Amino acid sequence: MSRAAAVDVPRLGRGVPAWTLRAAVLVAGALVIAIPSTEGAMWGGLFILTPTILASVYAPASPAPIAVVIGAGVLVALTGDDPLRPTVLAMIPTVHLFHVCCGLAGLIPVRGRVHPRAFARPALRFVVVQAIVFAFVGVAALQPVTRIPAGIEITALAGLLVIALIVLLWHRQSKRQADE
Repeated sequence: MSRAAAVDVPRLGRGVPAWTLRAAVLVAGALVIAIPSTEGAMWGGLFILTPTILASVYAPASPAPIAVVIGAGVLVALTGDDPLRPTVLAMIPTVHLFHVCCGLAGLIPVRGRVHPRAFARPALRFVVVQAIVFAFVGVAALQPVTRIPAGIEITALAGLLVIALIVLLWHRQSKRQADE
């Protein structure tokens, strides 16, 4: 018996083949194309997005997925005027799903397997992010379409500044603790 044959190989059990993540990228990419085309999106933009989505399936850890995200955003922005129309609202979770699927597919080798429990945390994070985004959409829908008073704009900018300072201080503190 050779020395290499004596090594125990860990048993990973059953799991989902990693190629299904690439299939999920393809399905989410097809939705990214299908949703703007219902609104009469420009064929040139769709012509550019399709090969980029296929490149994302082949290499999900490449810059191609971010090109799809940006291209889809630009395409939806150019096809209509109402920012709260159904196409935009449908594209938000679709593009996020595409992004998450690419992230997971980029981590796992094509011939690997992944246990379904590994998707629990990313799925929970996806749902929480979508809930937060649609809460902001709800707030945006309640805003007046007329000119906003300067006092409200200044208050909002001051609030953003405070949030940025809190994040900066928290980041520095956590970095100091990591260095110690």
